Amino acid sequence: MTRNVKITVDGRELEAPLESSLLSALQREGFDIPSLCHHEAVQPYGACRLCLVEVNQKGWKPDWRKLTTSCNFPVLDGLTVTTQSEKVLRHRRLVIELILARTPRARQVQAIAESLGVSRTRFREQDEDCILCGLCARVCSEVVGVHALAFSGRGSRKHMSTPFAEASSECIACGACVYACPVDCIHMIQGSTRRTIDRWARTLDMELSEHSGLPFAPAAQLEHFSRRAGLPPGFFASAPGEMER
Repeated sequence: MTRNVKITVDGRELEAPLESSLLSALQREGFDIPSLCHHEAVQPYGACRLCLVEVNQKGWKPDWRKLTTSCNFPVLDGLTVTTQSEKVLRHRRLVIELILARTPRARQVQAIAESLGVSRTRFREQDEDCILCGLCARVCSEVVGVHALAFSGRGSRKHMSTPFAEASSECIACGACVYACPVDCIHMIQGSTRRTIDRWARTLDMELSEHSGLPFAPAAQLEHFSRRAGLPPGFFASAPGEMER
Protein backbone atom coordinates (compact mmCIF):
# COMPACT_ATOMS: atom_id res chain seq x y z
CA MET A 1 0.00 0.00 0.00
CA THR A 2 1.39 3.38 -1.04
CA ARG A 3 1.93 5.77 1.84
CA ASN A 4 1.80 9.54 1.73
CA VAL A 5 4.85 11.61 2.59
CA LYS A 6 5.31 15.30 3.30
CA ILE A 7 6.84 17.62 0.75
CA THR A 8 7.21 21.39 0.66
CA VAL A 9 6.27 23.27 -2.52
CA ASP A 10 6.95 27.01 -2.79
CA GLY A 11 6.94 27.19 1.00
CA ARG A 12 3.68 25.26 1.35
CA GLU A 13 3.68 21.87 3.09
CA LEU A 14 1.50 19.13 1.62
CA GLU A 15 1.23 15.36 1.34
CA ALA A 16 1.58 13.18 -1.75
CA PRO A 17 1.95 9.45 -2.50
CA LEU A 18 5.54 8.28 -2.12
CA GLU A 19 7.37 7.80 -5.45
CA SER A 20 4.41 9.02 -7.50
CA SER A 21 4.97 11.50 -10.33
CA LEU A 22 5.91 14.88 -8.88
CA LEU A 23 4.15 16.67 -11.74
CA SER A 24 0.89 14.82 -11.10
CA ALA A 25 1.12 15.62 -7.39
CA LEU A 26 1.74 19.31 -8.10
CA GLN A 27 -1.12 19.56 -10.58
CA ARG A 28 -3.53 17.84 -8.19
CA GLU A 29 -2.69 20.50 -5.62
CA GLY A 30 -3.43 23.30 -8.08
CA PHE A 31 0.10 24.33 -9.06
CA ASP A 32 0.27 25.64 -12.62
CA ILE A 33 3.03 23.57 -14.22
CA PRO A 34 3.07 23.61 -18.05
CA SER A 35 3.43 20.32 -19.89
CA LEU A 36 2.76 18.95 -23.36
CA CYS A 37 4.06 15.37 -23.27
CA HIS A 38 2.65 14.14 -19.94
CA HIS A 39 -0.33 11.80 -19.65
CA GLU A 40 -1.15 9.75 -16.56
CA ALA A 41 -2.14 6.75 -18.68
CA VAL A 42 1.45 6.17 -19.83
CA GLN A 43 4.93 6.14 -18.34
CA PRO A 44 6.55 9.61 -18.06
CA TYR A 45 8.99 10.43 -20.81
CA GLY A 46 10.31 13.94 -20.16
CA ALA A 47 10.22 14.89 -23.83
CA CYS A 48 8.93 18.46 -23.86
CA ARG A 49 10.98 19.65 -20.81
CA LEU A 50 8.35 22.28 -19.94
CA CYS A 51 7.56 20.88 -16.48
CA LEU A 52 10.94 21.91 -15.07
CA VAL A 53 11.15 22.65 -11.34
CA GLU A 54 13.93 22.94 -8.78
CA VAL A 55 14.20 20.29 -6.06
CA ASN A 56 16.15 19.80 -2.87
CA GLN A 57 16.18 16.35 -1.28
CA LYS A 58 16.53 15.49 2.37
CA GLY A 59 20.22 15.34 3.25
CA TRP A 60 21.30 17.88 0.64
CA LYS A 61 22.70 21.29 1.56
CA PRO A 62 19.79 23.72 2.15
CA ASP A 63 20.90 26.11 -0.60
CA TRP A 64 21.63 23.38 -3.19
CA ARG A 65 18.84 22.87 -5.72
CA LYS A 66 18.64 20.64 -8.79
CA LEU A 67 16.76 21.58 -11.95
CA THR A 68 14.70 18.61 -13.17
CA THR A 69 11.63 17.64 -15.14
CA SER A 70 8.86 16.98 -12.64
CA CYS A 71 6.95 14.40 -14.73
CA ASN A 72 9.60 11.71 -14.24
CA PHE A 73 10.90 12.80 -10.84
CA PRO A 74 9.41 10.87 -7.90
CA VAL A 75 7.79 12.28 -4.80
CA LEU A 76 10.24 11.69 -1.92
CA ASP A 77 9.87 12.21 1.80
CA GLY A 78 11.06 15.67 2.82
CA LEU A 79 11.40 16.91 -0.76
CA THR A 80 11.47 20.69 -1.24
CA VAL A 81 10.21 21.98 -4.58
CA THR A 82 10.43 25.42 -6.16
CA THR A 83 8.17 25.91 -9.16
CA GLN A 84 8.48 29.61 -10.01
CA SER A 85 12.09 30.65 -9.44
CA GLU A 86 13.76 32.89 -12.01
CA LYS A 87 15.96 29.97 -13.07
CA VAL A 88 12.96 27.72 -13.63
CA LEU A 89 11.06 30.37 -15.58
CA ARG A 90 14.11 31.25 -17.68
CA HIS A 91 14.58 27.63 -18.72
CA ARG A 92 10.87 27.14 -19.44
CA ARG A 93 10.90 30.21 -21.67
CA LEU A 94 13.86 28.87 -23.60
CA VAL A 95 12.17 25.49 -24.03
CA ILE A 96 8.91 27.00 -25.26
CA GLU A 97 10.85 29.19 -27.70
CA LEU A 98 12.39 26.06 -29.21
CA ILE A 99 9.02 24.31 -29.44
CA LEU A 100 7.42 27.47 -30.84
CA ALA A 101 10.12 27.62 -33.53
CA ARG A 102 9.27 24.07 -34.58
CA THR A 103 5.47 24.40 -34.42
CA PRO A 104 4.65 28.13 -34.68
CA ARG A 105 1.03 27.51 -35.69
CA ALA A 106 0.11 25.14 -32.85
CA ARG A 107 -2.50 26.89 -30.68
CA GLN A 108 -1.57 24.89 -27.58
CA VAL A 109 2.08 25.89 -27.92
CA GLN A 110 1.12 29.52 -28.51
CA ALA A 111 -1.02 29.51 -25.35
CA ILE A 112 1.82 28.19 -23.17
CA ALA A 113 4.25 30.66 -24.73
CA GLU A 114 1.86 33.51 -23.93
CA SER A 115 1.47 32.33 -20.33
CA LEU A 116 5.26 32.45 -19.98
CA GLY A 117 5.52 35.90 -21.53
CA VAL A 118 7.01 34.66 -24.81
CA SER A 119 5.56 36.40 -27.87
CA ARG A 120 8.16 35.37 -30.45
CA THR A 121 11.05 32.98 -30.91
CA ARG A 122 14.68 33.83 -31.61
CA PHE A 123 15.16 30.58 -33.51
CA ARG A 124 14.46 29.78 -37.14
CA GLU A 125 10.86 28.72 -37.64
CA GLN A 126 10.32 25.30 -39.23
CA ASP A 127 6.53 25.31 -39.68
CA GLU A 128 6.10 21.71 -38.49
CA ASP A 129 2.96 20.49 -36.74
CA CYS A 130 4.37 17.68 -34.52
CA ILE A 131 6.37 18.51 -31.37
CA LEU A 132 7.97 15.02 -31.23
CA CYS A 133 6.62 14.29 -27.75
CA GLY A 134 6.07 10.61 -28.60
CA LEU A 135 2.76 10.54 -26.72
CA CYS A 136 0.88 9.00 -29.65
CA ALA A 137 3.30 6.06 -29.86
CA ARG A 138 3.33 5.55 -26.09
CA VAL A 139 -0.47 5.46 -25.89
CA CYS A 140 -0.60 3.12 -28.89
CA SER A 141 1.88 0.74 -27.26
CA GLU A 142 1.21 1.02 -23.52
CA VAL A 143 -2.56 1.55 -23.46
CA VAL A 144 -3.97 0.09 -26.67
CA GLY A 145 -1.43 -2.73 -26.87
CA VAL A 146 -0.57 -2.10 -30.53
CA HIS A 147 2.84 -1.04 -31.82
CA ALA A 148 1.88 0.84 -34.97
CA LEU A 149 3.99 3.97 -34.41
CA ALA A 150 7.61 4.80 -33.68
CA PHE A 151 10.20 7.53 -34.14
CA SER A 152 12.10 7.42 -37.41
CA GLY A 153 15.21 9.31 -38.50
CA ARG A 154 17.73 11.25 -36.45
CA GLY A 155 18.52 14.83 -35.57
CA SER A 156 16.60 17.35 -37.66
CA ARG A 157 15.08 14.49 -39.67
CA LYS A 158 13.50 12.80 -36.67
CA HIS A 159 9.76 12.29 -37.04
CA MET A 160 6.94 10.05 -35.87
CA SER A 161 5.90 7.48 -38.42
CA THR A 162 4.47 4.09 -39.18
CA PRO A 163 6.94 1.40 -40.38
CA PHE A 164 8.39 2.38 -43.77
CA ALA A 165 6.06 5.42 -43.77
CA GLU A 166 3.26 3.28 -45.16
CA ALA A 167 -0.22 2.47 -43.89
CA SER A 168 0.48 0.06 -41.05
CA SER A 169 -1.45 -3.18 -40.83
CA GLU A 170 -0.92 -2.95 -37.04
CA CYS A 171 -3.04 0.21 -36.75
CA ILE A 172 -6.61 -0.57 -35.71
CA ALA A 173 -7.83 3.03 -36.24
CA CYS A 174 -8.99 3.24 -32.63
CA GLY A 175 -8.25 6.98 -32.48
CA ALA A 176 -6.31 6.87 -29.21
CA CYS A 177 -3.42 8.75 -30.82
CA VAL A 178 -5.84 11.43 -32.04
CA TYR A 179 -7.14 12.14 -28.54
CA ALA A 180 -3.71 11.88 -26.91
CA CYS A 181 -1.92 14.30 -29.24
CA PRO A 182 -1.35 17.54 -27.30
CA VAL A 183 -1.18 19.74 -30.41
CA ASP A 184 -3.99 18.20 -32.51
CA CYS A 185 -1.78 17.22 -35.44
CA ILE A 186 -3.46 13.81 -35.92
CA HIS A 187 -7.00 13.79 -37.28
CA MET A 188 -9.75 11.22 -37.52
CA ILE A 189 -12.22 11.30 -40.40
CA GLN A 190 -15.30 9.17 -39.89
CA GLY A 191 -17.85 8.47 -42.56
CA SER A 192 -20.93 6.29 -42.67
CA THR A 193 -19.02 3.05 -43.15
CA ARG A 194 -15.29 3.82 -42.79
CA ARG A 195 -12.86 5.59 -40.45
CA THR A 196 -9.56 7.18 -41.50
CA ILE A 197 -6.63 8.29 -39.37
CA ASP A 198 -5.21 10.79 -41.82
CA ARG A 199 -1.63 11.11 -40.58
CA TRP A 200 -1.03 7.37 -40.85
CA ALA A 201 -3.05 6.94 -44.08
CA ARG A 202 -5.04 4.16 -42.39
CA THR A 203 -8.66 3.55 -43.41
CA LEU A 204 -10.75 0.74 -41.94
CA ASP A 205 -14.33 -0.45 -42.25
CA MET A 206 -16.67 0.33 -39.37
CA GLU A 207 -18.82 -2.18 -37.56
CA LEU A 208 -22.51 -1.23 -37.61
CA SER A 209 -24.84 -1.50 -34.66
CA GLU A 210 -27.32 -4.33 -35.13
CA HIS A 211 -30.02 -2.15 -33.59
CA SER A 212 -29.52 1.33 -35.07
CA GLY A 213 -27.47 0.52 -38.13
CA LEU A 214 -25.01 3.29 -37.21
CA PRO A 215 -21.22 2.86 -37.23
CA PHE A 216 -19.59 2.74 -33.79
CA ALA A 217 -16.04 1.32 -34.14
CA PRO A 218 -13.72 -0.29 -36.70
CA ALA A 219 -14.08 -4.05 -36.87
CA ALA A 220 -10.30 -4.41 -36.38
CA GLN A 221 -10.49 -2.44 -33.12
CA LEU A 222 -13.30 -4.61 -31.78
CA GLU A 223 -11.48 -7.82 -32.65
CA HIS A 224 -8.28 -6.54 -31.03
CA PHE A 225 -10.01 -5.79 -27.73
CA SER A 226 -11.90 -9.09 -27.86
CA ARG A 227 -8.56 -10.90 -28.04
CA ARG A 228 -7.03 -8.79 -25.25
CA ALA A 229 -10.01 -9.47 -22.99
CA GLY A 230 -10.05 -13.18 -23.81
CA LEU A 231 -13.53 -12.96 -25.29
CA PRO A 232 -14.86 -14.87 -28.30
CA PRO A 233 -14.51 -13.31 -31.77
CA GLY A 234 -17.36 -10.98 -32.62
CA PHE A 235 -18.27 -10.35 -28.98
CA PHE A 236 -18.12 -6.55 -29.15
CA ALA A 237 -19.59 -6.45 -32.63
CA SER A 238 -22.90 -7.77 -31.33
CA ALA A 239 -22.84 -6.09 -27.91
CA PRO A 240 -24.23 -2.64 -28.88
CA GLY A 241 -27.32 -4.07 -30.55
CA GLU A 242 -28.00 -6.40 -27.64
CA MET A 243 -27.46 -3.66 -25.09
CA GLU A 244 -29.83 -1.25 -26.83
CA ARG A 245 -32.60 -3.82 -26.81
